[in-house]
Amino acid sequence: MEPKFQNSFIPKKPMGLTQSVGVQVSHPTNIFSVIAGAIFVIALLISGGLFAYSKILDGQIKEVQVKILDARGAYEPEKIKELIDIDKKITSSNDLLRNHVAVSEVLSLLENLTLKKMRFTSFEYTKNNNKPTVSITGDIQTYNALARQQEFFASTEFIRNPRFTDFNLGDNGYISVKFSADLDQSLISYKRIMDKTITN
Repeated sequence: MEPKFQNSFIPKKPMGLTQSVGVQVSHPTNIFSVIAGAIFVIALLISGGLFAYSKILDGQIKEVQVKILDARGAYEPEKIKELIDIDKKITSSNDLLRNHVAVSEVLSLLENLTLKKMRFTSFEYTKNNNKPTVSITGDIQTYNALARQQEFFASTEFIRNPRFTDFNLGDNGYISVKFSADLDQSLISYKRIMDKTITN
C-alpha cells in the first residue's frame, strides 16, 4: 500500500488557533499587597525576636534566683535573726543601766564629808527638773565647825550650790541649820558605779 501524500499546502487548521509556546500574560503589581507582605514579614521577625528574648530573660531570672538562694544560705538568716534579738537586748540593757540611779551614793558621799560635830535630824532627796537635790536639817556644835563643814561640802564636784540657812541656837547649845544643795547627775549614775567597779 502506498503512503498517502498530502497534495495540498493549505493547512487544515486556521492560523489563529495555533498554540504559542512560552507566551506569558503579565499582571500589574499592587503596591498595597507589597506593603502588607513586608509588614507581615517584619511582624514575624519581631515576634520571633521577642520570643527568643523572653527565653533569654527567663534563663537569667532563674540563674539570679539560684544565686540569691546561695547567698541567703551563706548569710544564715536564723543566725542574723538571733544576732538582731541579742542587739535589742543589749540596747535595752544599756538604756536601763544608763537611766538607773543609785541614791545610796548620796548617803555615802554625805557620810564621807560630814564632820563628827554635825548630826542630821532630817534628810530629803528630790528631783526638780530632772536635777537631783538634797535638803537636810541638822545640828552642829560650833560656828567654826559649821564654816569647816561648808568648806567640805564645797570641795567636792558632786555637790553644787551648797547653802546653809536658818541658823538657830538650840537649848542644848548646838546650832540648828538647814542645808540644801544640787547634786551632779553623775553621782547617782549606776553606770558610773559599775564602770568604777570594773576598772578597780
